[in-house]
Amino acid sequence: MKLPSFKRLYSSDFAANFKQLVDKLGSVLNYGIEVLYDALNNGLTFEDNFLGTFTTITLTVDATGAPTNTATITLDQANQVDGVIVLAAANQANSTVYPTGAPFVSGTQSGTSYTINNVTGLQANTSYTLTLFIPQNDTT
Repeated sequence: MKLPSFKRLYSSDFAANFKQLVDKLGSVLNYGIEVLYDALNNGLTFEDNFLGTFTTITLTVDATGAPTNTATITLDQANQVDGVIVLAAANQANSTVYPTGAPFVSGTQSGTSYTINNVTGLQANTSYTLTLFIPQNDTT
């Protein structure tokens, strides 16, 4: 459901003794409400509005799901990683060969570094490019 448009505060809609107050409050409230309405009417994006890191990494895993080379991601913040969401997985060798299941990433964090220890769902010994969102906890 889309939000209906909001009615802006205009001093002309109020009695003369309130006009000065409405002018001052209206300039602040009208702007704040407009920003909120824009955000709630499809104006939010993950990248701009959620705490975390968007990244793309290319890796190959062995038969157990362990990366064949060290796979470390630099995080945008040192905040605690809540998990890893795989947005896309593209096979680099053969675009018609797909993951065997939904890729699930496990790893460890050290400051602003996140090292991938295991990825389930990928074909072994095949290079994949993973697009990831790594949500982080606001510890402030």
